[in-house]
Amino acid sequence: MTIFSRTKRVTDPLDDDAKARIFGHGCILDQDSPRLCELVHGFLDDGPEHNSQTFSDSDLSESSVMECAGEASEEIVRIAASFSDSEPYQNILLAHVLRAVETHSGLRSRRKSIFRDKVASFLRELGHDAAVCTSKWSSTSKLTAGSYDFIDVVYKPPNDLPAVRYFVDLDFASEFEIARPTRQYARVLQLLPQVFVGKEHNLRTIVRESCDAAKRSLKSCGLSLPPWRRSSYLLHKWFGPYKRKVGSCLGLTPLNKDAVSCRSMGFDDAVNTRLFIKT
Repeated sequence: MTIFSRTKRVTDPLDDDAKARIFGHGCILDQDSPRLCELVHGFLDDGPEHNSQTFSDSDLSESSVMECAGEASEEIVRIAASFSDSEPYQNILLAHVLRAVETHSGLRSRRKSIFRDKVASFLRELGHDAAVCTSKWSSTSKLTAGSYDFIDVVYKPPNDLPAVRYFVDLDFASEFEIARPTRQYARVLQLLPQVFVGKEHNLRTIVRESCDAAKRSLKSCGLSLPPWRRSSYLLHKWFGPYKRKVGSCLGLTPLNKDAVSCRSMGFDDAVNTRLFIKT
């Protein structure tokens, strides 16, 4: 089944305005734009009478709506996880990350923390402002406490544009594994890269859509989504309060005294260093 035939089936119940909101790539990744799954949930909550402009078929069954939402999630995840020629630095970074992973592959299964440090050091040797980040958050009434380690790379584009933060996760797809996945959710898992390299908005989109798909998968098997697979928990892994380890923490000296500063939350946009990236 091709992308185009699946997309056509997903959007058949929608009017032209809804289709336009979904298939504008920028809108898919825009947090303020309604996603197809939100339109579907609205249909289920309000019923056909209140959604006559969005769904023309009032006899659309719940199973068909769930399938529609699942296929929409596939498309959104596919787009968010894809690469573009318009992002040359991201493509270079991915190539360097994969080279680092191959170089230190012997440590991958035995010493994950050392493996992560080695990959970050490898990237720094190539000129990237890379560091290992450790996020940690406390329990709340709706959130279980936890911690997580990943790599980030801060890139300062030319022409004094704002710095861009890239996330590098070396075991990304495993964070979304669930018990007894449906075939539809298995297809979503296949779209997730084992090694993720991307920007914040892509990562947030993938997490939210994948968690929605996991919830539908478990619900169809009579199971509930565990707390550690909810989007609120997973988002804290990459976007919660964190500390950034650079320089001597990884066995390397900083590139210079103007290297990006660290904060317990967020990152410093004011990167004063222009990095020379080796290819």
